[in-house]
Amino acid sequence: MINLTRLIRLFQCGKKQNDPVFSADSIMKNDERPSNKVTSVELLQTMQWSKLCWNESWEEVIKLDSLLPKVGQTYPIKLDENEDYAEEGHAYLLWLPPHSELNGWWDKRPSEILKSYVLEGTLSNAVSNYEKREYFFDFQVISRKRLVDYFASIHDIQNVYVPYIIKYKGNLASAWENAQDLSKFKVGNYLYLHGVKSESSLEAIFSFKEDRFCLHYSAILHHPADYETVVTRYYLDSQEQKLFSKLIEKANEITDNSIDSLEDSEVHGAEYW
Repeated sequence: MINLTRLIRLFQCGKKQNDPVFSADSIMKNDERPSNKVTSVELLQTMQWSKLCWNESWEEVIKLDSLLPKVGQTYPIKLDENEDYAEEGHAYLLWLPPHSELNGWWDKRPSEILKSYVLEGTLSNAVSNYEKREYFFDFQVISRKRLVDYFASIHDIQNVYVPYIIKYKGNLASAWENAQDLSKFKVGNYLYLHGVKSESSLEAIFSFKEDRFCLHYSAILHHPADYETVVTRYYLDSQEQKLFSKLIEKANEITDNSIDSLEDSEVHGAEYW
């Protein structure tokens, strides 16, 4: 069994000045925080933003600001059938650097989590192509914020979305139990975990504080069923924590040297798709 205290110390070391800090006062016992009180934001993630700047997305080094959608502008977007539940109105979309968008964070670039963004905006002018199972919208960007910055400010969000993964006791453990092809990576003050179960891809981002696991990001990407991607702040109960301790111990460390030669304002282009 993994030594939880050693694990927490490991992922707290090397903390940067601007990394989020979670005080003991912000931690509540799970039995004091019913799942329907957990603030979460649902993200749509099947839009391939690289298609809007395809040639630039393959350059060796790219200025991040030249890729990111601009606040105040409207973009044509296409969502896949896994997110056919999207509707006109307020929405949050996930933006990833080109390589991670096309291949996943787990493919050589988990450090790009630090350069991934949440775009808040409005979906309008919905059009569906049922034969190709594609769903088109116009998306006006209201704001953009780094994904990891959402982790610290999640309680400032007014709307409350209760994700299925934590709506009922046992859902989270059931989704991850017996997951295979496990991989992990320390991202700043967080731990990224990826796994595969049947035809589903599973992702989670945790922080650790005072022997507690806090889930900040969860993506349950079923094929061909609906995706569920959320930013949240959910403290695992003892059984969930026991399960994830075992999964983290089994997971292989991802090697990622891509960030070493980059400025904070830069990303590498995609290597392949």
